[in-house]
Amino acid sequence: MAFTVINTTDTLEQARVKLNNLTTNDFGDPATLAGAGLSATSICGAVVEIAGVAFSAAGWVIRDSSSSIQAVGAGQTLDVKGTSNQINAVVSNPDTLTISLTPNITISGNFTTTAGNITASGNITASGSLHTLGTVEISGNTIRSTDSSRININDTFRATAFESSTALAILDEFTGAGIFPRIRSTRADKVFLFDVLPLFNTSILFEGSSADDFETTVTVTNPTADRTITIPDITGTLITTADTGTVTVTMLAGSITGGKLLDDAITEAKIADDAVGSDQLKNVVQLNILNSSAGILKTIYGAGA
Repeated sequence: MAFTVINTTDTLEQARVKLNNLTTNDFGDPATLAGAGLSATSICGAVVEIAGVAFSAAGWVIRDSSSSIQAVGAGQTLDVKGTSNQINAVVSNPDTLTISLTPNITISGNFTTTAGNITASGNITASGSLHTLGTVEISGNTIRSTDSSRININDTFRATAFESSTALAILDEFTGAGIFPRIRSTRADKVFLFDVLPLFNTSILFEGSSADDFETTVTVTNPTADRTITIPDITGTLITTADTGTVTVTMLAGSITGGKLLDDAITEAKIADDAVGSDQLKNVVQLNILNSSAGILKTIYGAGA
């Protein structure tokens, strides 16, 4: 395309002559456009009009979601390119372009969908630090609800261990002589507060200080009515029927009263067979029955005066 130079020293007449020559020699007379069947009255308009005629006959255009248009004319090539983590583009006969997602997709920015579902048969890996699914937010290894203080799980939820927010209470499993569910307190005094009324089936087992095959079991007979066993407000040792020598004099509230030892208070039913011997009688009197040779046939003991 020709060009002309207008100097700062040119007069207006000189500038007019140069522009007229430029129009005549380079752009031509716009009036000749009509003779070519064009309705445009300018060179730029004619170019646009010619392009429209050419593309409608032998070309086509590409338009994106923002309505931006790119014309593809006859003899031109449309390249569809995608990296290994974006798209797959396959051209097949006849005149078919198939675009699909790759098995592994990497998105460097934010991915937002306002409607519809996303289904993946493989794994989804997100390297960002904050992810939100509906009202559930995942930040690192922390999961929370963005619209409440609770997350509901409708199915069985399993974990290696459950901890309170300060890790003072732990629910896990203990593996020793078998596998046992365990509730622990990490306090130095091992206190665990039960603000409930626990209801046990039949027994309570105590492992003791050593985890082994031996436990102490506290059990109850099936109650036929409401029963109450009161543990007194005192430090001491519980007594069982198998104790021997555990009850001491200091454990008795006063002495045994005379009323418990009256003649009619100690009945025959309270004395075991052969339980009363000569040592239990005061001032024992011994009566011997002799035979003719002065041998003792029978000895009778009785209480003396």
